[in-house]
Amino acid sequence: MDNLYVRELYLEKIREYYDSTGIIKILTGVKGCGKSCILEMIIDELRSQSVPNENIIEINLDKRPYKGIKNSEQLLKAIADKTRGLEGTRYLFIDNISHVKDYEDAMNICYEDGRYSVFITASNRYILRPEHVKKLIAHYIEYEIYTLTFSEYLDMKKFYDKKISRNHQEEFIKYMMEGSFPKVVRYDLLDGQHSYAKGVLEDIYEQEVRHNKRIKNKEMFDAIKEYIIRNFATTISIKDMQESLHRRLGISIRKETLYNYLGVLEDVYIVNKCSRVDIGDKRFLKGKERYYLSDLSFYYAIDMYNTLDYETSLQNVVYNYAKANDYTVGVGKIGSLQVDFIMQDVNMDYLYVQVVRYINNKVDENWEHPEEDIEYEPLEKIHDYYPKYIMSLDKLLRKRSGIKHRNVFEFMENGQMF
Repeated sequence: MDNLYVRELYLEKIREYYDSTGIIKILTGVKGCGKSCILEMIIDELRSQSVPNENIIEINLDKRPYKGIKNSEQLLKAIADKTRGLEGTRYLFIDNISHVKDYEDAMNICYEDGRYSVFITASNRYILRPEHVKKLIAHYIEYEIYTLTFSEYLDMKKFYDKKISRNHQEEFIKYMMEGSFPKVVRYDLLDGQHSYAKGVLEDIYEQEVRHNKRIKNKEMFDAIKEYIIRNFATTISIKDMQESLHRRLGISIRKETLYNYLGVLEDVYIVNKCSRVDIGDKRFLKGKERYYLSDLSFYYAIDMYNTLDYETSLQNVVYNYAKANDYTVGVGKIGSLQVDFIMQDVNMDYLYVQVVRYINNKVDENWEHPEEDIEYEPLEKIHDYYPKYIMSLDKLLRKRSGIKHRNVFEFMENGQMF
């Protein structure tokens, strides 16, 4: 497709498996993040490599004539109808397999056939639950797709000839306020972008949540969804959440019910849970998690009058950037202090990141820097040799205790790694 912005961030991860018939490539992520378009990008590359059109089989389960497919038998029949008589490798692309019952049976038959290179997408973590993946004979690789990184956002605007401010900090603020769904660059008005995000939330409920047996009460689901969106990137107290929901709904909600509904919000990628990690022994801790939005536009979608909170928005952007670049991310705890993120890269090495809007280095009457100390102290208490970062909007970068101070939007614009 000539008018499709190519997301190399993901293609470079998937490309080596294009021809693999022994590995199922599973693309997951929130609705609207670009999974279907990435399938189209892969198809374009296969065609450029002279793969015959007839050997590229596309089945979009959101569209006719495949919309009625609900089980593995129906899916296998559709595959057989499109591949009868074909020679060589069949490149099978199945878009939105989430609601096909026993989908793993169909995947196993394709694997045993030995001629299928399979790519599937899902907007629900349900298909990757242990009870399903343990039935898969073939190996699989999950690629979680995120909405646009800041560098992708700028590149995509250039690709579609959208106006870009010379001041890229202004663009970064717009990026946080508009959100980063690939389609937002096609909208010129802010309310249009937020309307799109609101529509995504509505589609998620109708297509992924409404028939979920774990959801008994839509009003309760909406209240929990709005609470967690309004309080994104902050430490969540279940007790406080129970009290807030009691005031709104007039009913008491058990802790188990809350966790169940929060689990559904995670399953459909509205939020991602970030658990606490004890920095000393790298042990996960229960409770007081943070939840980060898969896209910041959800915050404005529930209330267009919400104002930009720089601290939490910057945290959310850093979290999504790290996840898109394959870091494992937790909230760090050292003694009574907290580090915004403890991360682990693909080489299993750790690093620590503190996020702040600006570092205030004003001195007090004792010639000390109390506000600066607040940001540096947690990192300075970590006595290992892993890298430590402070990410902020400051243009003037400081040097202290070997901690790396980076300008967050320049870091992301240049696609730097921690």
